Amino acid sequence: MPETILCIHGAGSSGAIFQTQLTKIRSALQDDFEFFLPDGPHPSSPGPDVLPWFKDSGPYYSWFKEEDVTIQSRVEQINDAIRDAIQRWEMTKKDPRTRIVGIVAFSEGALSTTLLLWQQKMGTLPWLPVLQFAVLFCCYFRREAAEYMRLDANRGNKQTIDVPSLHVHGTRDFCLAGARRLLANYFSSTNSRVIEFDGMHHLPTKPEDIEEITQHILYLSHLL
Repeated sequence: MPETILCIHGAGSSGAIFQTQLTKIRSALQDDFEFFLPDGPHPSSPGPDVLPWFKDSGPYYSWFKEEDVTIQSRVEQINDAIRDAIQRWEMTKKDPRTRIVGIVAFSEGALSTTLLLWQQKMGTLPWLPVLQFAVLFCCYFRREAAEYMRLDANRGNKQTIDVPSLHVHGTRDFCLAGARRLLANYFSSTNSRVIEFDGMHHLPTKPEDIEEITQHILYLSHLL
């Protein structure tokens, strides 16, 4: 029985676009996992790695709404969207026995995933399936999100996300410095691994990169 991976797209994208972007990874893992790809809550213009490849593939969605709201409000909007999507998935999934066991995310979706993992660590999302591994591609760093987690950590001992995780970084990605900073400050060094590929802000495409990434996803899944 294949388990399911929750897949969180980047800014100005969609579940359908992310499904295409993940084609090589999904193909390599099709015997082991099903994939669930919800849309973000906010309509938006196309984002990084979307144009020109998906210029006729709208509508596009984002996880953060660019308006004068607090980070707490933004986190709640992300939570509401994920919770509602999972509830719909539970009612429509083909095999009632399958469960969400991990998460794969790109760019702004990877930051949204970090916030979900953080709240899971803090025990504040009882409705969220236990995410037992995470794969974050080209994580987009937002200082306000780091501040949100820092304030939580300051209420007790220093906390880090200890979910086994894989962080995939493009060596020429404009998000690289922020992704490294987020990893160093908020993820357990003993439970995280970094794979770097020669690229910018996009998912890897070279066969050797796909092979290394998918093999590590299988390794992480065997920790369940």
